Amino acid sequence: MAKTEPPAATNGRTLMFLAVFAGGALGSLLREAFSLEIPGASFLTATFGINVAACFILGWLYSIRHRVHAHVLHLGAVGFCGGLSTFSSFVAELERLATTNIWTIPAAAGLEIFFGLAAAILGEALGRRFCSESRPG
Repeated sequence: MAKTEPPAATNGRTLMFLAVFAGGALGSLLREAFSLEIPGASFLTATFGINVAACFILGWLYSIRHRVHAHVLHLGAVGFCGGLSTFSSFVAELERLATTNIWTIPAAAGLEIFFGLAAAILGEALGRRFCSESRPG
């Protein structure tokens, strides 16, 4: 006999998928709009700033994860940031850079990883600082 989930669990899962879908659609559209307007430098990918911004948002969301509903995290972290930042575009742009100079690949990848981690750490720190549960009052 097949196991059935209670209606509340099914509704929760449906809302989770809808949150990921909506956030992913918005993030993907925003990434595409920005990548068309912001050309890459000769040694950076066009999505460099987009990926760093997504890392900042992820860090901030991580800092508030215990104070928001799980669907907000699905919408923001999995959906929006997942759609905004994309590994496949990053790799495709690294391949484009390789056609000009093979040595730009490790430099561009290293810079993007370094600044992405720094942005995530900064986002988390600012989230903890300004979105703390205990406010002086």
